[in-house]
Amino acid sequence: MTTSSWSSFAKYFELLSSPGRPSADDIAFVRNQLLSLNKPINGILLGVTKELAKLASEEINITAVDNSLEMIKHQWIGNSSNRTVILDDWLNLPSQFTSVDFVIGDGVFTVLDRKSSHLLMECVRAVLSDDGIFIVRLFCSPEMRESFEHIYHNTTNNLNAFEWRLAQSMCDSNFEVCMKNFLDRFKQVISASDIEHFGWTKEQLSTIEPYANSPCTLTFMTETIFKELCKEHGMEIINRFTGSYELSERCPTFVLRKA
Repeated sequence: MTTSSWSSFAKYFELLSSPGRPSADDIAFVRNQLLSLNKPINGILLGVTKELAKLASEEINITAVDNSLEMIKHQWIGNSSNRTVILDDWLNLPSQFTSVDFVIGDGVFTVLDRKSSHLLMECVRAVLSDDGIFIVRLFCSPEMRESFEHIYHNTTNNLNAFEWRLAQSMCDSNFEVCMKNFLDRFKQVISASDIEHFGWTKEQLSTIEPYANSPCTLTFMTETIFKELCKEHGMEIINRFTGSYELSERCPTFVLRKA
């Protein structure tokens, strides 16, 4: 996604629920992984996810990196003695950091195309210390594409879960989907009576309206593709966690280290 795209979405993030935002269980898992390093640690937060930023403490020092001033303005919870934010691109990490204890992020590979995903993994590896860890929650496409009929007949009042499932069913061979096309498809297949039936509110529906006429593309790689990405860049998966919210099976949190 471009910086201008983030400007459109920034004010809507408060309205998202899981899977769009990490759950309390997801955050507890990340906290435990960081505390297991058994020392005061310094690291990077990719983006300004509030739930992750709140992990900053006397033991955990966090520097958040985001290239959208609007996201920082609307979503950053504020600097403290253990938490700060800088305006920069994730692909510039090696010019800003070296030998950090951790890098954490939520859904970060979804907002990157395939080429940039490779570049980010290389940048993360470059800034980690030898025993540093990379913790990231992934938004995965299923290994077998869902039909719309299957999605529709298994839909609940969780609009964000429906959004992810429909978008994933539209991905191209690079696992990418133009979200303007997603919104067009949504309006084509979902009627006013469907919205009433599923119990989606106007407030919830407002979170997808920024996709109108937006060039933004999201990526939903499969877990298999992610594992190949890790292997290609010398990163080893040492732990995996899934929460208990709807679609959590497609939103695993991985802990990686240098192989």
